[in-house]
Amino acid sequence: MYEAVAVRITPTTASTTLAHLRSCGVRGVEGMVLWAGTVVAGEARVEEAIVPVQDGRITDHGLIVTVSGDELHRINVHLYKTGRKLIAQVHSHPGHAYHSAVDDEYAIATEVGAFSIVVPDFAEGPFEVGDYAVYRLQEGRWPWQKRPSWKAVDRRQTAAIFRHGGE
Repeated sequence: MYEAVAVRITPTTASTTLAHLRSCGVRGVEGMVLWAGTVVAGEARVEEAIVPVQDGRITDHGLIVTVSGDELHRINVHLYKTGRKLIAQVHSHPGHAYHSAVDDEYAIATEVGAFSIVVPDFAEGPFEVGDYAVYRLQEGRWPWQKRPSWKAVDRRQTAAIFRHGGE
């Protein structure tokens, strides 16, 4: 568990994220990027945008993006070797940004404190985290809740948490 009160995002992270999500959107599928970095004195520093090998598909029930077990293993080994952790998972939706039941159930970022960011309109707009749907993984509030759950972060909190700049 980590309790970052601020997340610093570099211009390179922003441009890599948008470029990948947009390239998937042109094909009509969702895309995913993982933000990895370190947490020091309450600030998460996103040092790398990982674009996993992924499969964006159109199904009878909608769109889905998946990452294989082998690719997840490769990413975990990389994180271990670099001393980084997943700060956030970022993926796109074709229209409105929200966290679906599939997003809840099949999250890649699973450490309490991690963020899940959903970018609307296949990332057609400028990079502005305040315009995205942002969720944070939190411990269950009640004894019967065995698993952490995703809680929406409101726009005011999002603006205070996410900061742009630096390389």
